[in-house]
Amino acid sequence: MSQLPDVNRIDVTNKVRGEMTEDCIVLTLNGQEIGHIPFDMASCTMNAGYAVDQQRIFRLDSTDTTHPSSYVEDCGWGWC
Repeated sequence: MSQLPDVNRIDVTNKVRGEMTEDCIVLTLNGQEIGHIPFDMASCTMNAGYAVDQQRIFRLDSTDTTHPSSYVEDCGWGWC
C-alpha cells in the first residue's frame, strides 16, 4: 500500500468485525461495512477510506483537519 502524503492512517484492526455470508466475509467497523473477503480469493477488497497493509486494517483520514489549540477562546486562567 502506498502512503498518501496528506492522509493519517489510524489502525482500526482490533475494532473490525467479520460477518459471514454465503460467498464472503463482510468486514464491518461500528456496524458500517468497510470491505469484504471473497471465499474464492486470497486477497481482501476494501471500501474507499480503508486500506490493508501487512495484515493490519487502517482507516484513512484527511490531514487537512485543523485541531484547536484549546477548547475555549481567550482564556487567561492558564488551565484552558
